[in-house]
Amino acid sequence: MKLHRYFWPAVACAIAAAGTLEVTSALGETQTWDEGIHISAGYAYLTRGDFRWNDEHPPLVKLMSAMPLKGLGLALPVDSEAWRKNDEIRLGIELLYHSPISADRILFAARSMTMLLSLLFLAALAWWTRRRFGPAAALLAVVLCAFDPNLIAHGRYVTTDLPVTVFFFFTCVLWVEYLEDGRPRNLAAAAVVFALAMVTKFSAVLLIPILAALYGFRWAQRPQEFPIRRAGIAAAALVGALLVVVSAVYWPETVRCLTTRVERLDRVADKSTFTGRMLYRAGKWFHLPAHEYLKGLNNVATHNASGHASYLLGRRSDKGWWYYFPVVFGVKSTLAALAAAALLSGAGVWRFLRRRGPPGESWRSRFEAIPLLWAGLLFSPLFYFVFSMTSAINIGMRHILLVYPFLYVASAAALARLGARRAARYAMVALGALQMAECASIAPDYLAFFNTLSGGPAKGPEYLVDSNIDWGQDVKKLVKWLDAHGTRKAYVFYFGNTRLESYGVEYMNVPDPLDRKAWDEMDGWLVANVTPLEGVYVPLDALAPVRLKDPVARIGWTMYVYDLRKPKPAAR
Repeated sequence: MKLHRYFWPAVACAIAAAGTLEVTSALGETQTWDEGIHISAGYAYLTRGDFRWNDEHPPLVKLMSAMPLKGLGLALPVDSEAWRKNDEIRLGIELLYHSPISADRILFAARSMTMLLSLLFLAALAWWTRRRFGPAAALLAVVLCAFDPNLIAHGRYVTTDLPVTVFFFFTCVLWVEYLEDGRPRNLAAAAVVFALAMVTKFSAVLLIPILAALYGFRWAQRPQEFPIRRAGIAAAALVGALLVVVSAVYWPETVRCLTTRVERLDRVADKSTFTGRMLYRAGKWFHLPAHEYLKGLNNVATHNASGHASYLLGRRSDKGWWYYFPVVFGVKSTLAALAAAALLSGAGVWRFLRRRGPPGESWRSRFEAIPLLWAGLLFSPLFYFVFSMTSAINIGMRHILLVYPFLYVASAAALARLGARRAARYAMVALGALQMAECASIAPDYLAFFNTLSGGPAKGPEYLVDSNIDWGQDVKKLVKWLDAHGTRKAYVFYFGNTRLESYGVEYMNVPDPLDRKAWDEMDGWLVANVTPLEGVYVPLDALAPVRLKDPVARIGWTMYVYDLRKPKPAAR
């Protein structure tokens, strides 16, 4: 009874703590590689209705993040060469660093929307999980989510990864609730959240087979409750909500497609990919215009087919590895998350081996007894994870971030079902405490988290780089380190889009690796990001003269410092 009384105050404390960690750590970091691109694109959508920018990601998150910027009086550099050439990287740099408003102020205002969504998610998660599994499960699930370093890391950035996690999770659980009770309001809620997921990130298209599979599962359990008419109504609700939300979010583009002559979809679709062929056929059959949403979906499929520069376990590839995400899950998940996964796997095996119905019970009866909610909580992330293993874009654990809320809710619910047993209660407390301890161990460098079994962040680059650890976010920490060593000058090989000079860094470029004379004449600190040190996005020999040396410092675990200072002549 005490937990019921103190549930919401405890949840509020967890949310407040998570918010404090997000805000304070965000203030200590400069922009990540993609944030300037997203911010400038969102501001172009919001102020000019121009959806050409960054079309590989739908616009919802970028529009949200641009909304606080309208009050700052920013102006897009529409007269610049970046605008004329549709150079989205350069445009982001000009908006952030060539504006009268400081880059830090712009960045924090834009990030505030993602942080707000992450905290609202925790509150919604608490409400839903308590309603379905009780207060103990809900509180543990909130603690596990609130203090997961990976969720905190991406809950502070202007990117699509945390928002799609939120909408993906609630689409699945609301869809399950509709299948359980058939209420129109649950169908409407699931359809709206589904549409929001689809205009957040194109990977949300995987919701379509997941929702279809869950529908088929429930139909097989209760065929008499699922006539063809109900399937038609459910599909119409999903499609209708998607059309309305896409039209509204892309409103200027939608009006353009409806009122002017635009290029047809079948003429721009890339028929070399499965998605492109489907778009080509749809465009051909229905005479569809090349709406920016459909073009973006086509471009993502093309990007995935062509691959992306990737790094794993010291190897480099443009096509990725099928085992990339299993390795990511193993080294980037907290020990609490790994324990939760082991718990669920063990419980599933035990239940399968020990499941014995009454004599003569049919397989049909056993199948009908499987709770739909558990099917949704377990099948949805598993399908997404397995499908992700086929992707050729292997650049970060953020692409499987949405697995974790399902994992935490399911494990918390499984332990809560055994709540009367002392061992289960101890396990719940231990999981929550372990999660908080791991979160504290990496603060404030949440993006660089690697669990202790993998060797921690110091060993991280042996497994992964790029957005798994190093996204160009630690320029402020570099400034503090240089100040502590009495200088602002350094040779810098930087991986990111932050303008170093905007933060007072007097940097010198690193010479060509074959220019032995220039390297011998270097006198000072050399700072290099770990991603180019591992030969990703740059030639492997770009930093060859220092790659095998031990750094004297690691700044935020992402910037390695080498002491190349010349000995000073002794005073006479």
